[in-house]
Amino acid sequence: MRINWTCFPSLLLTAAVLIGPAAAAGEEILSAQADALELDRLQAAADRYLDGSGPTQEMDWDQGLQTILDAGRAQAPAALQKAVHSGVLLLVIVLLCGVADGLQSGFGGGKIPDTVAVAGSLAITAVAAADVHALVGLGRGALEGMDGFSKVLLPVVTAACTATGSPSSAAARQLATVLFSNLLMSLINCLLLPLVYAYVASSLAYAALGNEGLKRIGNLLKWIVTSALTGVLLLFVGYLTVSGVIAGSADAAAVKTAKLTISGMVPVVGGILSDAAEAVLAGAGLLKNMVGIFGMLVILFLCIAPFLQLGIHYLTYKVTAALTATVADGRIAGLIDAIGGAFGLILGMTGAGALLLLVSLVVSLSVVTP
Repeated sequence: MRINWTCFPSLLLTAAVLIGPAAAAGEEILSAQADALELDRLQAAADRYLDGSGPTQEMDWDQGLQTILDAGRAQAPAALQKAVHSGVLLLVIVLLCGVADGLQSGFGGGKIPDTVAVAGSLAITAVAAADVHALVGLGRGALEGMDGFSKVLLPVVTAACTATGSPSSAAARQLATVLFSNLLMSLINCLLLPLVYAYVASSLAYAALGNEGLKRIGNLLKWIVTSALTGVLLLFVGYLTVSGVIAGSADAAAVKTAKLTISGMVPVVGGILSDAAEAVLAGAGLLKNMVGIFGMLVILFLCIAPFLQLGIHYLTYKVTAALTATVADGRIAGLIDAIGGAFGLILGMTGAGALLLLVSLVVSLSVVTP
């Protein structure tokens, strides 16, 4: 059989004529959906909480991660310098306490050890107070930024998921995320942060006085904070799991029924309308993925500064505590270790707030249009 090559130009022309309007229609759908979802408002909210820096909606996942890594590399030296400065001061205080203990042993004093412990504990707390205050403010600022941004982000994600044919599951996710986010913020501000300060205070009192009851109180306070954070996250994930399974099945059945109804009941153009519905769903799916990825990048960018500062200070205080345990009283080293533990608790609060939002976005992105 011979192939008539003269037909190819006309076939290509026909394909171009058909593909051009289809591509234009796809772009119009995406543009209309972007306007309906108010993506410009989402970008403006991100710029407000990121001070005009950070990821943009035009970036893909790799570009956004590179932006976050660049920001982390720029902030790491200053954070490390500040933490090392505090660590050196703490080591100097501990060495002075060790010298005082040595002098007391040489003179055979009886009450000087308690005085040294009190003075050393107060000096360590004075050095660490600035770090604690600054890092608590940094963690709280990141949580407030995530909370404010989520109030713009979650309705957009919900609308995009609804447009892809998942209305009930999208509503369930937004309800859960808003509810647990508000619960977590209230819990942190009203209970957990005061408990962290109480934990540091009890550790200071134990280091100065040596009362075992104060040490047990500090351990109890630390356990309450970690248990509360873990409990909120477990409840949130459990709610998403249960509601997502139930709502997802309902969404799938509803969308399939709607497509069959349109295709079978509407005369002449029923099939065309059904195909158009699929095109709208596909476009909304693209926007949903774009919004979800952008939201995750913004949340990660908000966390990079507190994670670096808290993480570096946490490690510095832990290393300093290990070093001081060899030259000073165990209670003094325990106080430094406890202050490092307080930084770990604040880091856990910030991470819990970020994880709550990230889990919600990941679940939204993982929903497949039926």
